[in-house]
Amino acid sequence: MKWNKKVVVVAVVLALAIGLIGCNSNSQVQSTNQSADQPAEIENTVTDELGREVTIPENPEKVLALTSAVMQSLFNIDITPVGKVDEYKVTEEGMGLPSVGSASSVNIESVYALQPDLIIASSRFHSGLEEELEKTGAVVYYFDPDKVGDIPVVEVTAYIGKLLGKEDVAEQYVQSVFTVADELKEKIASETDIKTGIVIQEGDTIVAAQNASSYGSMLKLLGIDNIVPDNLPNAKKSSFVPFDVETILASNPDLVFIMTSSKDAEKNKAILKKFKSDSQWAALDAVKKNRLLILPFSVNPNRSTPEKMVKATAEAVLKNNRQP
Repeated sequence: MKWNKKVVVVAVVLALAIGLIGCNSNSQVQSTNQSADQPAEIENTVTDELGREVTIPENPEKVLALTSAVMQSLFNIDITPVGKVDEYKVTEEGMGLPSVGSASSVNIESVYALQPDLIIASSRFHSGLEEELEKTGAVVYYFDPDKVGDIPVVEVTAYIGKLLGKEDVAEQYVQSVFTVADELKEKIASETDIKTGIVIQEGDTIVAAQNASSYGSMLKLLGIDNIVPDNLPNAKKSSFVPFDVETILASNPDLVFIMTSSKDAEKNKAILKKFKSDSQWAALDAVKKNRLLILPFSVNPNRSTPEKMVKATAEAVLKNNRQP
């Protein structure tokens, strides 16, 4: 059969067109498959505790925490912060970082100098710095210490781990602390009859640790009921709240810890003597049974990890109980 030249040309053009379409399709499929194989960058957009929508950067290289507790939480999940607040005294590595002032008095110029990618601030201390912190160019996330869990001093690590995509390592850490606390709680329950307690701060007026504070949390972790209620005025603004002697006498706790500002043994003995010689305090069962104790100086979230804090608290209770 003889082919007309025009027909041949049309056939060739059609064939080429079909071939190009096929290549294009294959190319698109291949491109789609390649995209599917490559890990997509996932944006973590969350609402912080000031009600702001915040997009957390993926794998931030320079994270700055404006509280000691969050600083330590970063270390707990294998992230080294770019700077420190002056209260932080837990690790040599952390104490050696550049300072941005104290948690209650942040030096904005020092924050600028560090050029952080992400700043984690407290709604309790830093809400007034919102505009200044945002001007640094960093993503700023505000957390509320009262909303990180039942035991904030421990569970803040899980909270920060979730925020930064480090849930697994954070959960391992939190569970390890709870395991230590549970073992110590069992010891206290088996060796003592202590059921209730309070942590007060030595000073001109009586203030007591609320449950959500690091100090109140130690009682809770060890199975000791804190006699301080959660609904007192200013409970969300401070770790310690005003609490009068009459209320303590009425509750008659089994254990009273006194938090002092010094680890000087002689000064602390004098403080204990002053309380014990007071006729009001002498009426307490805790005083009669020698359960008025100085809280170990290391029980401080700015100076110790949560596991060291709970160990020191439990050891003070158990050692005192074993004394004749």
